[in-house]
Amino acid sequence: MLNDTRVFFVLTIGLISIQMALGQYTTTRYIDPLKQTVVMDQYNDPHAFTVTYDEMPHPAGKAARREALRQQKLAAQRMTPHRPNVISSNRGSLPAPEILASFTGNNVITGTPLDNHLAISPAEQPVSVINTHMLVTNNTGFWLGSYNLANFFGSVGTVTHFFDPRIIYDPEQDRFILVLINGSRCHDSQIVLAFSQTSNPRGAWNLYALDGCLNDDGTFADYPMISITKNELFLTYNEVHSDSTWQAGFFGTQIHQINKMNGYNGETLQRRVWQDISYNGRLLRNICPVRNADEVLPSSMYFLSTRNFDLSNDTLFVLHLTGEQDDAEAAINMSYRVMDLPYGVPPYAVQPKDSFDTNDGRVLDAFELAGRIQWVSNSMDFNSGRSAVYHGIILADDPGGIGEGHIIAHATDYLGYPGIAWTGHDPSQQDAIIVVSHCSPIRNPGGSAIYTDGYGQYSDFVSIIEGFRPIDMLPGMIERWGDYIGIQRLYHQPGSVWISCSYGRFNFNNEAWIAKLARQEENVSVNQPQRELLHIAAYPNPSEDYVRIDLDNPEARDFKVILMDARGVALRTLYDGPAEYPGKASLTFSVHTLPAGHYIVHVVAGGAIVTSKSIVRL
Repeated sequence: MLNDTRVFFVLTIGLISIQMALGQYTTTRYIDPLKQTVVMDQYNDPHAFTVTYDEMPHPAGKAARREALRQQKLAAQRMTPHRPNVISSNRGSLPAPEILASFTGNNVITGTPLDNHLAISPAEQPVSVINTHMLVTNNTGFWLGSYNLANFFGSVGTVTHFFDPRIIYDPEQDRFILVLINGSRCHDSQIVLAFSQTSNPRGAWNLYALDGCLNDDGTFADYPMISITKNELFLTYNEVHSDSTWQAGFFGTQIHQINKMNGYNGETLQRRVWQDISYNGRLLRNICPVRNADEVLPSSMYFLSTRNFDLSNDTLFVLHLTGEQDDAEAAINMSYRVMDLPYGVPPYAVQPKDSFDTNDGRVLDAFELAGRIQWVSNSMDFNSGRSAVYHGIILADDPGGIGEGHIIAHATDYLGYPGIAWTGHDPSQQDAIIVVSHCSPIRNPGGSAIYTDGYGQYSDFVSIIEGFRPIDMLPGMIERWGDYIGIQRLYHQPGSVWISCSYGRFNFNNEAWIAKLARQEENVSVNQPQRELLHIAAYPNPSEDYVRIDLDNPEARDFKVILMDARGVALRTLYDGPAEYPGKASLTFSVHTLPAGHYIVHVVAGGAIVTSKSIVRL
């Protein structure tokens, strides 16, 4: 085990003055043996049996820290009161994203919030995770596998209190990495890791368990974030004391630098941990690793951090970790940027019933491309007093530069928990899609997306999913909303992304929703081009009484519509005949007589299934 404390100085030359800043950290090396190799499909549970717990651990920690954050939010609302007549807009003439696929996701709800995350390979089978469930579907929403992650990781966990799942696809190795936190006390805190042995997420995975309380200091690991380079996995999480105020109970954010090839091969993990990361003697919070924009992975890693509890702040901290985990010269270079527009703690978001917790102003997602980093966070909209999205743009290696900031606000809605992914073809195109959660006093919680050129211009919002009811899962007036959203570029189809967000169900619970989006005017053809000849949408979905199928049949082809159960057994042919006219048509059918469960609507043309839609009977 190697311990190394380093102090270094950063010299920043500005137009007026020279600033000296002090950064500090400690670093230690660890090894972690393989715990188990497990085939995911052994845990496939088509019935999706679950035990429900009301609430997962809050990112702000226990009651004292949550109360402190509540006081900050109330102070933010006093400083910037809600102005309902103020219409915030920075929309331009850019076209909004197109929705190419849209269907219900994980509906195995074990608590709140969902903590949606998602990864996808060129096979285009979305792998989505929530607390504490993983779902694999095809690109039309048909379930290929449903997995209880507590059972999957049960063989390596000291307890079975799992939360905060993250998953990432490695485009160079064609593998997946899955991360989950287990336990919320020092004696049982773990970070459990799984590395897929192949590109098949339903196949074999190598499992590891890392100590979540390395210093035996009463803390537990919370709120993980992950990213990858060519050879390594970077994992960050917060060290949180379970019985302290948020000021005293935050012990820092750790960076774990892990040889990912060890994990793929089932070898002992070589790991380096960076701790006590501070700037000018003040610990940095919620350090977010910056993801790769495209399929070419970087050789070093950037990280971002804000003063996320401040009512208003314009500082962004930039960390650049160079060298691999076994490199004696590996180091973290720290600097900061001053953004030209401040961010701030967002207020509570208001839905038709109760309000939503919007957490704080931490960086939630970021990517780097051609030396530019784009990042997003929750923020106060200082014009309207509603919660909004902060979109920041900086140069990665420009310590003396000024960052460009934009508040993305809605005319009437509260926004929160953004994710961002690049949609360009080459580094000269910095455009991206940003996905957000939305709600208002008259709009149930759902998900929306917006397109940006990466230079301060934005499209209008497009609705991905509209909620059917408010979310009402907890006692009291404040519901959980986030804590994050999943979004990933589809690497072999430039311009396209897959996302996982949440919405309000008929029973006042939350549920995941999965969609494929693309910037407009893109050639985003798939392996089965005939699917474009017929397109269907099903709603309301889930449904208690009826379902309407909107069919787009531009060539007026003869078609057949078949209702099937989740096993693929045909239950009824809803229609079999010619199309009277080209274009759009609607079919409505009752589900009153169907038992609750999952069903599939197949559309057949020319003797082949050309599209399908998964529906849910409540």
